[in-house]
Amino acid sequence: MKEMKTKKTNAKQGILHRVRVLYVIFILIGIIIAARLVWVQAASPSVRHNAEVLNEGVQRMRIVEAHRGAILSRDGEPLALSSLRYHATFDFRSEGIIDEENDEAFAREVDSLSKILAAHFSKEDAEKEGYTHITAEEYRTIFHENRRTRKNRSLKIFPRSVTLDEWQMMTKRYPILNYSLGYVYGKEIQNERIYPSDDLAYQLIGRHTDTKMKDGGNYNFGIEKIYNDYLAGKNGEIYEQRIAHGFWTRIDHPDTKLPEDGCNVITTLDANIQKVATERLRETLIAEQASWGVAMVMETSTGNILCMASLGSGVERGVEYSEKVYNHALSTPMAPGSTMKLATAMTLLDIGGYTTETIVDTEHASGSKGVKVGAARIYDSHDAGRDTDGKVTLRDGFAHSSNVYFAKAVYDLYKDDPVTYTDHLERLLFNDYVGLQEFGEVKGRLPLADSEEWNTRGSTSTRLPRLAYGYEVEVPPVHTLTFYNGVANGGKMVAPRIVDRIERDGEVVKRMPHKTLIEKMCSESTLEALRECMAAAATPERSSNKFRGLPIDIGIKTGTAQVWTNFVSHSRLDRESMKDGMSRHDEYYLGSVVAAFPHHKPKYTVMVCVTKQRTSTHPYYFGILLSGPVVRDIIDYIYATDPTLHSSIDPAEEPLNPISIKGGSTRAVTTVSKELLDDVTPAEEPSEWSTAKVEEGVATLSSRAISDGMVPNVVGMGLSDALYVLERAGLSVTHAGSGRVVSQSLRAGTATGEYKQSIHLLLER
Repeated sequence: MKEMKTKKTNAKQGILHRVRVLYVIFILIGIIIAARLVWVQAASPSVRHNAEVLNEGVQRMRIVEAHRGAILSRDGEPLALSSLRYHATFDFRSEGIIDEENDEAFAREVDSLSKILAAHFSKEDAEKEGYTHITAEEYRTIFHENRRTRKNRSLKIFPRSVTLDEWQMMTKRYPILNYSLGYVYGKEIQNERIYPSDDLAYQLIGRHTDTKMKDGGNYNFGIEKIYNDYLAGKNGEIYEQRIAHGFWTRIDHPDTKLPEDGCNVITTLDANIQKVATERLRETLIAEQASWGVAMVMETSTGNILCMASLGSGVERGVEYSEKVYNHALSTPMAPGSTMKLATAMTLLDIGGYTTETIVDTEHASGSKGVKVGAARIYDSHDAGRDTDGKVTLRDGFAHSSNVYFAKAVYDLYKDDPVTYTDHLERLLFNDYVGLQEFGEVKGRLPLADSEEWNTRGSTSTRLPRLAYGYEVEVPPVHTLTFYNGVANGGKMVAPRIVDRIERDGEVVKRMPHKTLIEKMCSESTLEALRECMAAAATPERSSNKFRGLPIDIGIKTGTAQVWTNFVSHSRLDRESMKDGMSRHDEYYLGSVVAAFPHHKPKYTVMVCVTKQRTSTHPYYFGILLSGPVVRDIIDYIYATDPTLHSSIDPAEEPLNPISIKGGSTRAVTTVSKELLDDVTPAEEPSEWSTAKVEEGVATLSSRAISDGMVPNVVGMGLSDALYVLERAGLSVTHAGSGRVVSQSLRAGTATGEYKQSIHLLLER
């Protein structure tokens, strides 16, 4: 019995042991499963990668490019802006394309679409936009070949992106694009930078592109580069879910970031002045077969650059000129020639003790007769002292642009102390920048008398007299413009401005400051004397009649300098001349004209300069002949479009009333009378036609009855109403004069007769 109890106990314990073992095993398995799940969810790189791939196949984050801000002229005309452009991306594995039951429909639709696309993206369009034209047959081949291979799931068919208007038209009218085969293509949207005025102000506006150069940089320059942080905005991030291959829809997501569009840059440029100056300058460059030219307009008090055109020759001079060659206005330093004489005159007047009546003997110097000044031999283009036995005043020396006058005056005053003269020019910033370094401005180069450079090429006896009339020193044209603008601005030299402000949604984000370079360039008496000199240079005799008949007084200075330094050019002839360095035998000249107007209180300063090679077929090279006509046209345009330059008419103390009003339609006569007069008395018997008698500011209307078969009375009517009434009565009308009808050849009230009669009207004002 005891043995049986023992066996039962052992069996029970064995069962419990096995159960405990199973529990342990199950617990271990659970722990292993839990650990594996944790590993799969959190640590396994392969599993995590597969999960991410799967998730990305369903959802994705897409960068939404911010809309780049526009660059505008001061009058709001777009100079650069971003516009949405569209592409169709075809899926050649989509059901609508690969379905064999659609073979006939596919071939028919592709044939039609190919012809339409070849016509839409025509040869003319391809030439204009710069892409290769695709024929209808080539389009058909593209469609059929890709349908056969079924490799491309996102193929762009258009040779260029299209505008919104084009896209909407295509998706409504063009086969396949109108979903005639179903959803077989997707829409790709791009933000494309466009420049509506082509290369107008190209050098200032610049270009924006992501294309990289070989050195790792890009092609960005100008305002597009300088103000990129404002223009670019901030890209956004949105999340999308796949609904079919190639088709995604936007979904809500906590990490969504909307794009922040860029700001607009408002420039100081006047688009219309820029256009006029550019085209007029281009005409001159073509006519003269010049190398390059610059035209600039500066607002005197603000320094705002209203126009800066810089045109350079293509490969063949006299054929094509473009802004894309180089910004010569800012980056080509050259000897300014006689335009430098205003700075020399300022020195003579302000620190040299001269007046406008100070006389220098020019010794009848001319183009064939030189005068020795120091160690230099100086020539004048003509004898400035022909009528005064060689004795010339400062005013006349400036007006005649006498090199000898200024060379003698400066050499006599400063040959023993050249430092005083060069230091004065340095104070006027001829050895510095004027504030446009970001745009590529080159620093002026002025040899200082106390520097090692002074005696490197010559000495005081050669350099000082030549410096007086615009050689030895080299400055880009914008420096000369800024100096002259300072004189026009009452001696306050302000820095040129190209950008006025930054705006976002019409609100000013930042306004560019006005900078003063020199608070006071010289004394008031010197300024008055300089204005007198510039006015003398603008007389018809001294300006070759280029400014005769202008409706506004101006002050000018011309300049002509031989070019001995190389410059940037695409011209084949220019490159050949500069291959071994420019020399005087190449006969290149810089011809300039600077003008400030109105003369009594200048509002604008204009400068035009042209560089050309003197040839037998194009011999003219003087500044007044090359640049004068362009300056004239710019001044004419500005005068015509700026009302502030015109004389104002004082309003009358009492309103003026008309002494008569034309008769005609009663409604029109009444309306005009009420508008112009104090009171209107209507006719006693209203009718369709009336005349008006005006006395003491009151119009009294009288009915003018028109009877069938009778000649109407049209005396007092205007011509249009008289013609209507008479021709409706069946009469043939002739007339002479203008104004109102004062007599008619057929007496009113007589019968018109069975046959068409002629009536002659006499009109007078």
